[in-house]
Amino acid sequence: MKKIIILFSLLFSVFSLYANDTYFFMAGGQLVPTKEGNVDVEMSEEIINIVLNPKDYEITVDFSFYNTGKDISLEIGFPFFCLGIGGEGTISDFKCWTNDVETSYTDYPIKKNWSSNEPTELENAYVRTIKFPSKKTTKTRISYKATYGREAPSYNIAKYLYGTGSSWKNAIGKMTVRIQSNLIYSSPIQLALPEEGSMKRVSDNVWEAVYTNIEPDEYTKCITIVMGNIFGDTGPRVLQKKRFVPCNVELTKQSLFWYTKPQLRLLRNAIYAFNGYPFKSKDLIELFEVECAEYGWFGFKEIDGKYKGYYPLDKNFSEDKLSDIEKYNVKLILEEEKSL
Repeated sequence: MKKIIILFSLLFSVFSLYANDTYFFMAGGQLVPTKEGNVDVEMSEEIINIVLNPKDYEITVDFSFYNTGKDISLEIGFPFFCLGIGGEGTISDFKCWTNDVETSYTDYPIKKNWSSNEPTELENAYVRTIKFPSKKTTKTRISYKATYGREAPSYNIAKYLYGTGSSWKNAIGKMTVRIQSNLIYSSPIQLALPEEGSMKRVSDNVWEAVYTNIEPDEYTKCITIVMGNIFGDTGPRVLQKKRFVPCNVELTKQSLFWYTKPQLRLLRNAIYAFNGYPFKSKDLIELFEVECAEYGWFGFKEIDGKYKGYYPLDKNFSEDKLSDIEKYNVKLILEEEKSL
């Protein structure tokens, strides 16, 4: 029996993402595309965990497959590309399991003499053999780390391709997407999901959405998370009060949706920093008077070619110095902090 290679739904890139979700077979030690028919295995459930760390992100995915047909052995491929700018967007620490047993994999090259409309960035695939018993559920898991891609100097991007799940029989029965943010000074600002507006916060730094009967209309459908600075800084410039949204526009609860409790505290105190509040907490002094000076945030005063502390400090500060908009936003942010 010819063994068929199926591309797993696991890819990411910086700009566009290319994938061929047809089946593959081995020829001369390389993977080549084929047009064979669908198998009888369906992806009944997929649980995607994405952990956003300051320097990289981690993805762990648990799959449940059900074989509606006869016993079959398939070689499942995790393909990867030449990705990113300057080597960014690379995968590391890849691991895989079948029914809770860690399994080995082989790195196979992908044959390059494809037609002009086929993806050319596809380089290799991590491949392992999985047996799918008839009328039974088989569970698999993969995990890996990845460096962020960049759309611009100020934005990090994490991606997970789920579109290739359409190669299995029927739709993806149930898909859970869980995002955990361990970020300090950045948060998600733009997301592409199977259904927009479907995320719910389940704890301070964890958000989740559950979908049913997902059938991607394109193989390149992916979850995309774009992260920006929590203070709204979008480039190498001095972040001034006139450009700082919480000092000029009334916020909404929805605008605070992706902030963790520690980040809400920083955002709230940033309003005070712009008004010269003399902080007493060591971490806030370190942030607003030392760390942010490197970027010229919060109207730092330049002295001898270097930024020296936020300016001006008001030792006689009072709440009356805040505008009505600033007072409203401070109250709203504080209410959100207390709710977490």
